[in-house]
Amino acid sequence: MNARRLGISAGILVLAFVLRVVALDLKPAHFDEGVNGWFVDQMTRQGYYHYDPTNFHGPLHFYALFIAQTLFGRDIWVLRLPIVLLSTACVGLVLAFRRYFDERACQLAALMMAVSPAMVFYGRYAIHETWLLFFLLLLAWGLAGLWRFGEKRFLWASALGVTGLILTKETYIIHLVAFLLAVPCLLAYERFSPSIPWPFEAWKFSSRAALAVGGVCLGLILFFYSGGLLDWSSLPGLWETFATWTKTGLAESGHEKPWWYWLQLLGRYEWPALAGLVAALWLLAPHTPRVARYLAIAGLGALIGYSIIPYKTPWCILALIWPFHLVLGVALVRAADTIDRWTFTTIAALLSIGSLGLTLKLNWRDYDDEREPYVYVQTFRDVNQLLDPLRQLTARDVRKFHLRGHLILPEKYPWIWILGDFPRVDYPEFDELPEPLDADFLVIDDPLIEQTEPLLRLEYFKIPIRTRGNSDDRATLYLFTGTFAGLVPENTPRFVPGRLDPQTEPEAP
Repeated sequence: MNARRLGISAGILVLAFVLRVVALDLKPAHFDEGVNGWFVDQMTRQGYYHYDPTNFHGPLHFYALFIAQTLFGRDIWVLRLPIVLLSTACVGLVLAFRRYFDERACQLAALMMAVSPAMVFYGRYAIHETWLLFFLLLLAWGLAGLWRFGEKRFLWASALGVTGLILTKETYIIHLVAFLLAVPCLLAYERFSPSIPWPFEAWKFSSRAALAVGGVCLGLILFFYSGGLLDWSSLPGLWETFATWTKTGLAESGHEKPWWYWLQLLGRYEWPALAGLVAALWLLAPHTPRVARYLAIAGLGALIGYSIIPYKTPWCILALIWPFHLVLGVALVRAADTIDRWTFTTIAALLSIGSLGLTLKLNWRDYDDEREPYVYVQTFRDVNQLLDPLRQLTARDVRKFHLRGHLILPEKYPWIWILGDFPRVDYPEFDELPEPLDADFLVIDDPLIEQTEPLLRLEYFKIPIRTRGNSDDRATLYLFTGTFAGLVPENTPRFVPGRLDPQTEPEAP
């Protein structure tokens, strides 16, 4: 690799990292991030992760978050940092496909992924999908190398790719089936339209080496699914999850979408991937790259599988778009070399700039705008009306972490993790309200306000908030004036209780 191409690849990686890490704590913790953070807190208390097959997510992600939080503390940027690094590594893995494709094609694909709205938006979230993407890329890279070169390192890559998928999310089964079925589909089509030869190389490792690789991968699966060998009772969840997953994927859950949902997302956000999906038709022609043809077939199979399942959440698109970025890169380079360089260079530039514009808008302006399909059940910035004053108070005096708070809401996530450093905050049910109800702050679900306000005896700043998108959840924030005076605007509406008997004047919380 010459210095110029090395500089281009390094620049793409730097761009990918910067887009993912800048202002990483800008958007509030997502509902799922609150759930994942809470699991990490439980790991800290009990020393291992107890795998629950109804949770539908493997244990690996939680251990990565546990390490980050143990090293750097409880903060949203800490929770997201492992995914930032992993998402950047995914771009690096695409560059590694230069072993199989023209390096320029890999750089174009990596650039498209570096600026992809989905890759950046969900690469700044502490959720599992980026792990799925990373291990899919690793598996694809390993299989192509195992096929062509037969070296042991490609066996390791393939085996660790499968292992990582199993440790990440139950949907791995869809991708493994797609990879598997793509082989006979490719071989059958090769009889009618031969591709550029990609001869099979005899494997250059012994059966003993293969057994060693398999033993290590099996050991990793057993280790993580057994809570680091401390919770063997959770191991059967490795296969029990599929029974629950099948029911959830087909039952009514509120996440049902039509089969064309992924195409809608591609058309709105992922223009390079959509162009790659169209460009895959070119691979039907004779004398086109065989590996690209295989990846396109496997990618199309996974897309069909995800389209059939009614349960759809937008972050799953990460696992669907990567083959089409590679196909687009290969197609653009071939077209530039054989048809017209400047035309197809311009097309690549326009696609990259368009994606970058969407990414900047989505991540730094509209990150909690529920009109954006990628902004799904996202916590609104309204929560900062509580969090910002709390940060100011605790920065001045660490004793303020012991402020009293009640959150009377239908959902306690992501609050239970966000406010996890405040030991005197609780989440009571409406029929089990504490007495007295007064506290330094309260967040009360709006349908309960009429019944709860008569129980309040102190004066509060009263602020309506909406906590979460894609729902009708509305609440009211109450901040005790004695605690938060000077930290909210003076013209903030107040709740003043009815006239009290002087002998029953309540004490401050």
